[in-house]
Amino acid sequence: MGGETTVSVKKLIVHILDGNLHMPLLSEGEHPEDSEIDEFVQKHVIKILKDEGLKSSSFTGETNRVREICREIAYNNEYFKEGTCELAGIFFGIMKKNADIPSADMLCCLLEMDGIMHLGILKLNYRNSYIHYVTAIDKGAVNSIIKQKTALAPEGQKIEECILINLQNMDISLIEKKYDINGEKAFYISNLFLNCTSSLSGKEKLKIFKKATENFRKEFFEDDFAKTAEIRRAVSDSIDENNGINVIEVAENAFSGNHDLQKSYIEHVERAGLEERIVKVSETAAEKNFRRQKIRTDTGIEINLPVNFYNDAQKVEFINNPDGTISIIIKNISKITDV
Repeated sequence: MGGETTVSVKKLIVHILDGNLHMPLLSEGEHPEDSEIDEFVQKHVIKILKDEGLKSSSFTGETNRVREICREIAYNNEYFKEGTCELAGIFFGIMKKNADIPSADMLCCLLEMDGIMHLGILKLNYRNSYIHYVTAIDKGAVNSIIKQKTALAPEGQKIEECILINLQNMDISLIEKKYDINGEKAFYISNLFLNCTSSLSGKEKLKIFKKATENFRKEFFEDDFAKTAEIRRAVSDSIDENNGINVIEVAENAFSGNHDLQKSYIEHVERAGLEERIVKVSETAAEKNFRRQKIRTDTGIEINLPVNFYNDAQKVEFINNPDGTISIIIKNISKITDV
């Protein structure tokens, strides 16, 4: 799923999961037809499909109540209201046992995505906001500001917890957060609600790669900023050629001619938990993480350079002075602006 996926909202219902209450407030009927709300859902689902934190998951266990409910909804769409009420009840039970899980509106939707029916569960966590409030008094009205504790996220803000279930093959796409569960941070949606196993998300894979690469650099090239830039440029070039990071290509280009270092680097990344040879990376993530190199001097100067400038003597030059200091010359500048 992803890319230019078309999303059509077929059914919609909202259940209130407020941890301050003794039970969930389950809707007795589906949400009235509303083109603006449908568009709201469509936009968020498309954002979810493109999110770096989205991961693929699969139901586990011979008996799995959530999977059974999904199968019933797939077989009979009229079971949607009854099925989502039960799902909301299961979810609320988990919340009541784990106070760290935030209260939310649970927006459940039946979606047709590229011709395949999906069940969407969007957890709209509450946020504090402030609204005006008018109080009538004998002399007229008093306008005041009060705290609204059950406000939903603004339209432009991404949803932090959500589930998309393919009702044809029961594959799951999931974005979740860790909360305190029995004294330690854990994913409660996959472990307690869905009972599923998950692959690493693109965001998690990128985090592992970055940390493993940085640890390797510190171990072998602690203060060699030129080598740091070379590694980063090798990653950037790999993304250009593969729309992702090819670990073997990065090793070959960053440590050219040194087969021992290449092998050691690849093994280091694998031990960190990254088994894929190519890690898909969006251009946004590439620009944020690998296209530029920030360096800081002991004199307090910071320079943020595109990585492809390092080997271009027409752009920047690093000069090792006889006294052991380094001079940096930035060349061919036509304009300087304050940022």
